[in-house]
Amino acid sequence: MHITTRPYDQSDRDAVVLCLEALSDYLSPLDPLKKIRRLPPWGKKYMGWLLNKVKRQRGIIFVAQADDRVIGCIVVVVEKMKKLDQLSFAVSHLGRVQELFVYEKHRRHGVASLLMDKAENYLREKKCEIVRIEVFEPNTHAHNFYQSLGYTDRIRDMTKQI
Repeated sequence: MHITTRPYDQSDRDAVVLCLEALSDYLSPLDPLKKIRRLPPWGKKYMGWLLNKVKRQRGIIFVAQADDRVIGCIVVVVEKMKKLDQLSFAVSHLGRVQELFVYEKHRRHGVASLLMDKAENYLREKKCEIVRIEVFEPNTHAHNFYQSLGYTDRIRDMTKQI
């Protein structure tokens, strides 16, 4: 199987929506609080929000393909720091991986690594010094994957059901 990566094109919209919906469906059963859900209009609405964010924040979407089918995607943006934040943090441009997804059938074949490499190269070109990725705590596979690429824990978001 030959895997290629390339920038998103408008014709990929439906395929990327399906990726995002599959990601949500993957995370939902991992949620110990059972709060993650995906109502029918979510995928298309979230895609519209992402495209707007990508446009506003000098971001990009890359897709991975095999046999002319989208098998995964990554969404990255450049977060420009607010002036107040610059008083307490030295980096002026921060890259953020907003979403990364690869269909289960294609995992462990280097697809996510190819997408991450594309994303990191893009963010380097945009003069980003640091890349941030939010990982859902129960998603240990994703956490281990990012650690294997050299990412380390920096912030821990804690919750308590009351």
